[in-house]
Amino acid sequence: MVMVREDPAIWPFLISVAVAATVVVLRRRWPITLLALSVLNTVVVFAVAGEPSPVIVAVVILLYTVAVTNESRVTGAAGAISALVLSLTVPRFLDEPFLSVVTLAIIAWNAFAVGAGYAQRNRIAYLAAVEDRMRWAEETREEEARRRVAEERLRIARELHDVVAHHMAVINVQAATARHLLRESPEDAAGALELVRSSAASVLEEMGGLLQVLRGDDRESLDPAPTLNELDRLVESFVSAGLQVERIDEGSVRPTPESIQLAAYRVVQESLTNAQKHGLGDATLRLAYSPHRLEVDVTNSVKLDAEPETPGQGLGTVGIRERVAAVGGTVEIGPMGNSQFRVLARLPLPESSRE
Repeated sequence: MVMVREDPAIWPFLISVAVAATVVVLRRRWPITLLALSVLNTVVVFAVAGEPSPVIVAVVILLYTVAVTNESRVTGAAGAISALVLSLTVPRFLDEPFLSVVTLAIIAWNAFAVGAGYAQRNRIAYLAAVEDRMRWAEETREEEARRRVAEERLRIARELHDVVAHHMAVINVQAATARHLLRESPEDAAGALELVRSSAASVLEEMGGLLQVLRGDDRESLDPAPTLNELDRLVESFVSAGLQVERIDEGSVRPTPESIQLAAYRVVQESLTNAQKHGLGDATLRLAYSPHRLEVDVTNSVKLDAEPETPGQGLGTVGIRERVAAVGGTVEIGPMGNSQFRVLARLPLPESSRE
């Protein structure tokens, strides 16, 4: 039987490797303390083995961790001390001159670990700063949007108040007129009362809008937002009220986001309302789908001698502009020169709706 004797020199090497592996595993808890232990472990191995040892890799890893988790001043001091201590062991235990290839390699690896760790620390700080800026920008954007909504709500409420006040003044005057004419001229009194009735209906309609605006903090109504599927019913309501509406659909109907559908519905609603109030009783509604947008085109006849309306001055046209702008679209509002008034809204379709 052949007996194999174990080499006693292997045990210090195995112990040093175990120490190096342990400090690498625990490096994130006490990086500076374990760096000092790793440097000491490397010095001991150099002294016992008398030659370079791979356990120096643990020193490089610990230096990188120190650079990532500490300030540059601490990192620089740790790297300089580590490189100096290991360099001084080269002529003492490895039988090499101080300015040898081994010494230069030790210094180079220490410098590489410090530089890489410092770069990683800067990258982490940069990403954190970018995230903070994005979060701040999002919060600022939401706050600005809420502020603009509140200002617009107040402005619309003020305009609605002016409209309601005007109708109430008309009701008051016509009611007084009807009172005086009731016995002497019943026909004129009936005309005045008809104006009172129509003005009262307008007041009720405007008051409904006013209350809805002032209740805007409720965020959402209990009723679902109208969509393009309900346009037929909307058009029928205007037709039953006496407005002749011709509808033209162009292009292939495609899935459309709810925000675009709501904006298109409101554009049609406001445009037909204006056509009924200020036009000659007819309107043309054209919906045109293209690969990039949805066009809502509403035209109606106006009186030849009617004073041209300045685009954007009416409450309805203001609402149209704001709704179209809210979804990133454009709108043209105004007379066309052939006794026609036109509202043309171009609403963008997202990529998912263009396929």
